[in-house]
Amino acid sequence: MAQRDIELKLLRALVAVVDEGGFARASQALHVTQPTISQQIQRLECILQEPVFQRDKRPLRLTPAGREVLAHARRVILLNNEVLGTIAGLRGQEWFSMGCSVHFADGLRAMLSQLATERPGFRCATATGLSAVLADKLALGELEAAVLLGTETPHCEMLGRMHLAWFGQVRVVPEDRLPVALVGERSALSRRIVETLAENRVPWRSAPWCSDPLAVRASVQAGLAYTVLTADAHHRDPSLRPAPLDALRAAPAPLPVYLAFSPTAREPVVEAARAAARVALKGLPLSLP
Repeated sequence: MAQRDIELKLLRALVAVVDEGGFARASQALHVTQPTISQQIQRLECILQEPVFQRDKRPLRLTPAGREVLAHARRVILLNNEVLGTIAGLRGQEWFSMGCSVHFADGLRAMLSQLATERPGFRCATATGLSAVLADKLALGELEAAVLLGTETPHCEMLGRMHLAWFGQVRVVPEDRLPVALVGERSALSRRIVETLAENRVPWRSAPWCSDPLAVRASVQAGLAYTVLTADAHHRDPSLRPAPLDALRAAPAPLPVYLAFSPTAREPVVEAARAAARVALKGLPLSLP
């Protein structure tokens, strides 16, 4: 059976006739001629294959089918107006896409809330991940701004240096190498971990079950490996326990944190991204550059 669609203007005509109490007043309310209203009601009845008014009754009365259609018509018109109003509102808003290093993801909720309060004209689409991956997205124009840990780009500004610390409580067999959880060669934090272990001549081995930041954190929480996180990570997550002072010797040196932009980032986006970054990093052990 062929698909039959009801035009919105036919539903508006039905509602107007009922609300205004007749065809003549409905035509005045909708700024069309009375014959036009009559034709629209006839067209509606043709599509429905049912009359919507009892024409032998005065005043006009709806048929059972007409009453059913009227109830749906009001909802359809309301939904149509809601959609148009939403789209009109979006035209007045500025959208931008912003990445955030997975190490700062805990601050995303506060960041979005602050943006909504301070800059109601802006809407932010967010992405998290390793800083190197986010930097690639900036270069490709898939993101307009990103907060990066230890990863510098051609268009960036340093926000400070993040203080780091060792975490983990691992039972290690004497003479065994310390298990250390890393997230891959492209991670600036992983590279800093490896450099620190080499500088302090700590015998270690890579924990093979770790492939992403969530797996790294889980392995540390389970007592299976050591890793490096922001120095205050245990304050925000008590399940993360600092490593014994003598286990891995010195903590890694702080890593720079950058706010990076795509080559085509717009000036309003730059300012909004700066405000967002301040909130995302608030309370973290970040020293000024």
